[in-house]
Amino acid sequence: MSKNKLIPSVHNYCDRWCERCVFVERCAIGLEEIKRWNRSTPMTEEEMWGAIGDNFKESLKMLDDMLRQAGIDPNDIMEISSSESEPSPSMKDKLEEETFEKGMSYYQLSERFFQKNTDFFEQKGIELQRLAEMNMPIDLDRLGYIQDAVEIIRQYAAFIGVKARRAISGLQEMNNPGIWDPEPQQSDANGSAKVCILCIDQSMASWETIRKTWPEKTDEILDILLVLSQLRKEMIAHFPEWHKFVRPGFDPEPQQFRRFEWN
Repeated sequence: MSKNKLIPSVHNYCDRWCERCVFVERCAIGLEEIKRWNRSTPMTEEEMWGAIGDNFKESLKMLDDMLRQAGIDPNDIMEISSSESEPSPSMKDKLEEETFEKGMSYYQLSERFFQKNTDFFEQKGIELQRLAEMNMPIDLDRLGYIQDAVEIIRQYAAFIGVKARRAISGLQEMNNPGIWDPEPQQSDANGSAKVCILCIDQSMASWETIRKTWPEKTDEILDILLVLSQLRKEMIAHFPEWHKFVRPGFDPEPQQFRRFEWN
């Protein structure tokens, strides 16, 4: 496969960390991000909404192409959709909201931890600076791991709840597959659950890195890990085959790394 050949739908099951993604040059959204990074001036509001509109049109075109390749006429789908009545509030809606609230609870705990410990981290920075001034040995590898752990936690803190909610929103369709998801394992819901769980795993590992570095923060971090662990268990209970979803690009191709990143 050509290095720069676009991977369809790769952006639907990523962690939205374009700066660290090995497929940024093979992703429709990633290419737009590269253009934005290379701009000398910020996008105007008109240009921003124009780009959003273009991305939406491109997504619709890709969806139509995929349906036609599967032998399905997109017009037939539109007729079916328009004839269906609006769903009434259900247990799924309640579960979706509860899951999102748990994700937001984790986000709030995470942000509160960093706000509360601002002075603590500043003091650690001062200590490192003093060691450097005295030409004392500094474990640069350990420092890099800590910095990366903090970045991972902050990047995924809000993303986890959003992805969990998206997964739950498609739970009913996944369990009752139709023409949209002929294979439950490859349903959008299962894919969203996989991304969510992978982000949870990375976040838990990052919290553990911080805890081992500063054991005095163990009690605070364990409270956060408990919330995150409970959300992970619930997601696995709803999506027991999450690991079988094959993410476009990330899973079929050999694992690649870019700096400290993962995907």
